[in-house]
Amino acid sequence: MSFRRLASVLVLVVVWFASRVARAETWQAPIGGKAIALDGRVLCSTPSDWVAEPDGKAIRPPTSDDAIGRSVDVKIASSAAACATQSSTLTLVTTGRWATIDPSTSLFVDDARIELRGRGLRGTIVRWQIGDRSGEDRCVQPQPDPSGAEKCVVATARGLPADATLGNLWRMPAGSRAGADVVTFDAAARRVDHDAMLLHPARVVVSVLVPPDVTIDLAGGGTARIPLVHPEAVVGADCGATSCAVSGSAIVVGGLSSASSALPVRLRLAPRVLFQRGDAMDATPLVQVPVLPCGMSIASGDAIRSVDRSRVVVRVDARCAADAATLRWYGGGRALDVLSTTMANGAAYVLLALDRIESDEVIITATRGGLDASSVGQARTRTRSLPLPHATLSLVHGETIDFVPTNRWAAVGWAKMQEPGRLDLLPVEGVYDVGQRDGETLVRGEPGAAGFVALRFAWRVPTLPAPLSSTNLAIIDSPLQRPIHEASVPVALGTEKASQSIVELLCGRGLDEQRILPGTAARVPYDERDACRVVFHRERLSPDDGAQHLQLEVEVTRVDGQARPEAHVSQTIVLQAGNRPRDAWLKNILGQFDHVTVRVSHVHDSSDEKEEPSLQWGIVFGTGHFRLYGTTAIPTGLYRVSDAGHSGILSLNLGVLMRATWLDSQGHEGFLGLEAGVMGEGLANDKDASGNSLTQVAIVTGVGLSVPIANRSLATETSINLHAWFEYEISRDLGGEPGSPFGFVFGPSISIGNVGTNF
Repeated sequence: MSFRRLASVLVLVVVWFASRVARAETWQAPIGGKAIALDGRVLCSTPSDWVAEPDGKAIRPPTSDDAIGRSVDVKIASSAAACATQSSTLTLVTTGRWATIDPSTSLFVDDARIELRGRGLRGTIVRWQIGDRSGEDRCVQPQPDPSGAEKCVVATARGLPADATLGNLWRMPAGSRAGADVVTFDAAARRVDHDAMLLHPARVVVSVLVPPDVTIDLAGGGTARIPLVHPEAVVGADCGATSCAVSGSAIVVGGLSSASSALPVRLRLAPRVLFQRGDAMDATPLVQVPVLPCGMSIASGDAIRSVDRSRVVVRVDARCAADAATLRWYGGGRALDVLSTTMANGAAYVLLALDRIESDEVIITATRGGLDASSVGQARTRTRSLPLPHATLSLVHGETIDFVPTNRWAAVGWAKMQEPGRLDLLPVEGVYDVGQRDGETLVRGEPGAAGFVALRFAWRVPTLPAPLSSTNLAIIDSPLQRPIHEASVPVALGTEKASQSIVELLCGRGLDEQRILPGTAARVPYDERDACRVVFHRERLSPDDGAQHLQLEVEVTRVDGQARPEAHVSQTIVLQAGNRPRDAWLKNILGQFDHVTVRVSHVHDSSDEKEEPSLQWGIVFGTGHFRLYGTTAIPTGLYRVSDAGHSGILSLNLGVLMRATWLDSQGHEGFLGLEAGVMGEGLANDKDASGNSLTQVAIVTGVGLSVPIANRSLATETSINLHAWFEYEISRDLGGEPGSPFGFVFGPSISIGNVGTNF
């Protein structure tokens, strides 16, 4: 099947399915109303409350009050035949009877209520909408009115405009619904348009026209703006000798003077708008606005809320600067403490203690002292919360740490704010101190301090005049508690200069003392084995370096390469600054040419991927170049070359040899050596071709090739050898036996033993 044919089939299926789905409608009508025509459609089902006309083309609402607010669903279709295939759902809602609303309805904007007057008000719903906000309330218990009608108070939303011509209030019968798909009918079965249900109050009543804390500041040069709470309700203003006019949402005042402490403003309200003062209603109310002679402003910016010690700086202009110290200050309904007063550039800067504040705005008012407690100035500012400072600590070489060190300075970093104010780190007495270096802020724990601490910051405004520029306007702690302890900074253990090395390896005493250089193979006489030591120079450490956790490892191997387990050392050493060095002596060096490996390193921290400094030395305890030693030899298969009657194979031989050979730097003998000794030959009763016995005692001398196979260079050394000797058979010569006592023998052997000395 092609894609186009498949798409056509899918469209047909969707159309068929859509024709089977009921199209939802909602109709609402009051109880006892006339029958409502179904617009050419017929009922497919009988409703439980509503009454269907005989032809099924109209339906009548219930007559009982119990049905108010109930809804039922019925099926309707274009004809009775279509009920089985093309029916749709119609929701029927029963409402209360429509109330009669008198024109004398009043909307009290600032009280968020509307007073309905009329008849049949019980259950009447008042709906309101402001922008994207909407809501409703209903009349629960209407009260009788002296005129014989009913009166009912219904709640509305705060913020409704004080304009009776705006369509933002609707009245609806009890039990009704709201929605774009809802069709409303009256008792005569007529459709009612949504705008026909608009509620237009006969009058709009306001109780506040200007903010209660509004003042006029003469520091503005004779002009001021008085903000209006309901600018849509005010169409004009009269300030007597002073000029004023309504402009937008404020009254612009010009030509002010300090002759009066208040400015009377007569306001003209829009038609059908009244101002309520007590029980009196006024269309042209008089408002008294205080005139403040002292210009004041908040010089420290937004006040900081949600902290215990919030401060603010108020600037008093030159007109009242001289009297700033005698003024009394109030904010948030209470008196404020004056912490200091600073004069700068002709103005006075007053530091006030707000303590803890939680409101979004702070209004500070200044009054005269003594009997005259009139207000002379006012300043206001917004409040804000400071973000919690997240600080990072690092040592001078850039290593980030998570604690406050007590033995050295650590650099502190935190996010800087792009505004006049800034956060500065504060010291905490007895816990940590704060310093500066090259523009960086440093912190260092006090000696002996321990436990955990949160770094403390102060909010300051550097643009304020001194000394207020360094005044703490708020104090806030970091959310992270950090431990306080000593910082251990791994130092270089060894240098080329002996006087600067922290760790050294020395051998010998007095004038013969030898400094072993790390990384080289040193040779030390065997008899000085007990005079070698690792020296830890505590006196060369700085207290800023902290405790150095070092690992000392010593390994001793014999000349044959086997380790001496009893000499192994693996020890952690904690090195701190002190007056005298510490010595660690090398022990269990038991044999010539023992090889000692000494390694000193910083204890590795698994969380730190950096490679720590370390030192390593290698020493061979032996300085000989030649060795003379004795060994036993068991030659097998020697061949003797002599006179014709005494030549042949000597199958079993046994003797003692002295061997001289050279030594390498590790104390190992050379393979080739000079040999001499006494040998018993032909011990297996070997005979020559004539049947003569070859068993003799001979003195041999010559050369030998020796290859150790076990315990090399030790007393129990075992080797395989190849010899070439000249011999003198002393037993043949002394016994007078026939044949020549001189001969040449060669062949292999096995030798056991290595007892001798080095030169």
